Amino acid sequence: MCRITVLKFGSSVLRSAGDLPRVVHEIYRVWRGGSQVLAVVSALGDTTDQLLRSAETVCAQPEESAVAMLLATGEATASALLGIALAKAGIPAKVLDPAQAGLRTIGDRLDAELVSVDATRLRKELQDSVIVLPGFVGRDEEGGTTLLGRGGSDLTALFLAHELQAECVLIKDVDGLYTSDPAEPGATALRFAQTKYETALRVGGPVVQAKAVRFAATCGLRFTITCAGASGGTEVGSDADHPGAPERPAEPLRVALLGCGTVGGGVYERIVALPELFGVTGVAVRDLDRVRSPSIPPHLITNEPEALIEKPCDVVIELIGGADEASVLVKRALRFGRHVVTANKAMMAVEAEQLEALALENGVSISASAAVGGALPALETIAQAKSAGSIIGFSGVLNGTTNVVLDRLAQGEELKDAVLAAQRAGYAEADATLDLNGTDAAQKLILLARAAFGESLPFRAVARGGIEGLSPPSLRKASERGWATRLVASCRRTAKGLEANVSPIELPSGHPLAQVRGAQNRLIIDMEDGPRRIVSGTGAGRWPTTEAVIADLLEIQREFSRARSVTEELEQCVA
Repeated sequence: MCRITVLKFGSSVLRSAGDLPRVVHEIYRVWRGGSQVLAVVSALGDTTDQLLRSAETVCAQPEESAVAMLLATGEATASALLGIALAKAGIPAKVLDPAQAGLRTIGDRLDAELVSVDATRLRKELQDSVIVLPGFVGRDEEGGTTLLGRGGSDLTALFLAHELQAECVLIKDVDGLYTSDPAEPGATALRFAQTKYETALRVGGPVVQAKAVRFAATCGLRFTITCAGASGGTEVGSDADHPGAPERPAEPLRVALLGCGTVGGGVYERIVALPELFGVTGVAVRDLDRVRSPSIPPHLITNEPEALIEKPCDVVIELIGGADEASVLVKRALRFGRHVVTANKAMMAVEAEQLEALALENGVSISASAAVGGALPALETIAQAKSAGSIIGFSGVLNGTTNVVLDRLAQGEELKDAVLAAQRAGYAEADATLDLNGTDAAQKLILLARAAFGESLPFRAVARGGIEGLSPPSLRKASERGWATRLVASCRRTAKGLEANVSPIELPSGHPLAQVRGAQNRLIIDMEDGPRRIVSGTGAGRWPTTEAVIADLLEIQREFSRARSVTEELEQCVA
């Protein structure tokens, strides 16, 4: 059974729609880590208070059922907005309301108790998507709207975790529970690494709903309180309290960005929105007259990437493109002891082994999740499958441009018109040759094969066929029979070695790869023992690729934080 994680995001985290990208980052981190994710969402900021004041301007003592219906709109709005933000980032998401989820309550209409949920439906939906649910809201036996009391989203999250046998993490604006208020001047507040339910009730205050803590205590359910981006938190439900060492504020990681085109501009926006975690040391571009992000201060922009790499920084993000130029710059960064994040599949398909060895030699890392499938966590899913058993093969649709082109060809369009439509949709480059002839998919296949089987395939070892010569009439006939043509990349281990192939294949409508649309990518992993694994996500576009780059960057930041925590513990022991 796949691991399920319930993440709860309260109004202190979702203060406005501007906080949605940060929440998406946290969801994506857990989802690409191999968990099915159910996100429970509170209303944005002080929406609940505003709605309550609106009701009281109409009537000093409004009727409870109407109040419940009114306040529930805050959670519904936040849930819908998060679903939209996840889709923008290329993450498959399904927004459910309390009735669809079967969240049933009894008792007081404004302070009800949860008693049941449709766990079967939730498990089914989780197989294909991140689920987003409004917290704080349920339905009574007559189907009327009920509320769970102030802070009730905590209760929703813990109840769902209990019913689904899932992990539960409450994401707050603080990274856990403390021995005293850390905001008090001069206070020496220690964060609990673990704490008892009784202590959580005593010190939780406005951080966690007491009613939710009591529910967890009754069920013996352990849960974690932390904040987005933190490397630690407080686990509630221990037999004893374990305060940690005092923590020093972490210095933001210094990031150098090479390239500021479509994806680079998106990455810059996301980095500067996290000033407590990252600082940009500079942005290198080829042409100073073609900077696409006017929000970048002029003093950060340079056309000398080598000098920017040599300038003190912790991480270099390579999005400048071009395998040869990128290779020179990435090797320079690694030799200077910079961690590297890249989306350059052409470079990695040829030089991944050499670059990883160079990174190891210099005590740093090179991450390239975005090089394969955008927001599709292809490399991560391969690694998770490999750790669980033996992979015998994989197949996938790894190029979204060809999905668009093939579907339009099947509708009778000419190739040039179909390609133009893909370009206008933002799925294809100005020169789509590498998409159409299968080169793009073959490069991604090489990276996946290396992750799955530990072998570096040369490009010539991939049997490759493209879609340029396909006949629109034949594609239309296949479509009329209920079949779809997709460019499929596949690799299997055989007695003779690895067999790798990229070619257009007609698939029945019920086949998982026939069902991908637009820029969606899908990967199927076949195991020697155990069920096959299927993962989907948007494989192209500014924001899906940006999400993968930021996820790699955030992982580096967490490694820095973990290393700092270990150092502080050692210093405390010595003292």
